[in-house]
Order: sequence, then C-alpha cells, then structure tokens
Amino acid sequence: MDAIAKVVEGISAEISSLKEQRHAEHAEAERADERLKELSGWKAPLPSGTFSGEREGRGELLAAMYDLADVLNKESAVLSRTKALAKEAARELDRLILEAEVRYHEAEKRLAQRRYEELCRMRYSIAGEAEQVMANLAEILDRLENLHAEQVRTAADAEEAYLVQEEVSDMIENWLARRLGRWLSVGSPEKYDAPLPELDVLALKPEPERGSPSGVGAHTS
Repeated sequence: MDAIAKVVEGISAEISSLKEQRHAEHAEAERADERLKELSGWKAPLPSGTFSGEREGRGELLAAMYDLADVLNKESAVLSRTKALAKEAARELDRLILEAEVRYHEAEKRLAQRRYEELCRMRYSIAGEAEQVMANLAEILDRLENLHAEQVRTAADAEEAYLVQEEVSDMIENWLARRLGRWLSVGSPEKYDAPLPELDVLALKPEPERGSPSGVGAHTS
C-alpha cells in the first residue's frame, strides 16, 4: 500500500477511536447527571437544616437523616466531579478530533494529487496507443488509396470506368465520421454503420467465403 494511503487509513482509524472515546465521555457525563438528579430527588423530602451540619440535640431519627444527607452530599460531590471531568475530557477529545480531521483532509488531498499524477501517466500511455493505432490506420488507408488508383486505371483499360464512381476519400471520410462521430463535429450518414469491407463497393470477398462469381464490381451493398 502507498505510504500516503497508509497515513490516510491510520488517521481515519485514529478519528474513529477518538469519536468512540468522546461518546464514552458524553455517556459518563450523562450518567452522572442522571444520578445527580436522582440524589437531588432524595434530598428534597429531608427536613431543612439536615444539610447544615447542626447535629446536636436532634434525636436518633434526625441523626440518621443527617448521616443520609452526608452520604448523599459525598456522592453528589463525587458525581459532580466525575461529570465535570467527563465534560472536560469530551472537550479535549473534540479538539483532538478537529486536529485529526484537518490532518486527514490534508492527507486525502495529497493522496488525490498522487492519484492524479498516476492518471496523467496512464493517460500519456493511452494517448501513445492512440497515436500508434492512428499511424497504422493511416498506413492502411494509404494502401487502400493506392489500390483505388490502380482500380481506376484498370477499369479505364477495361473500358468500364463507370464502375469506379465514388472517390475513395469520400467513402473513407464518411466512414471515419460515422465511426468517430463522437469525437468530430461533423455529421455522418447512418448507412456508414457497416464495416468498411462491406461499404466498399469495389471490394470483393474471397471466393471461398462469398460463394458467388468473381468480377470487378461484383459486390453489392
């Protein structure tokens, strides 16, 4: 795996872990808050002065209430501290998450830049393939043009010049326009959908494949 991709993956895992910790701290603060509310409900029925520390001369019942109030006060103090610490930890985790998300964004940007460079190199390679294909096609079309010129001379010698009517350049232009219409701004007739050997009226399939008499212009569209 690419080093930058590993960094992105690591930061992502770090963010997930921090968010889990933050969720746990929020849950801890909520539990402490709920318990504080519960303790507050228990304190409410106790007589006034129970929490003032004046215990002398109040009798056994009031002494017991005082002991209960003392327990409630201590637990409330612990819970209040727990709640405060949990909220403080959650705020610190929020800060760490924000910093990690900034680092994650920067790492993702570097990863995208690296990927873009790879795509550029891939595109250069594909463009080279297209250039090679075009060179091969141009060579083949030159051969076809030379053959067409020879056919024109041969048809004239046979006093059948009428057989060669369409210019090979026109046929090739329309054929290319139909095949490459997506990349060209010119229109193209639909009749050029067929393969070039079938479009070329001067092209004749070999006898074993065609099964019909050979001769100049024997092909029909």
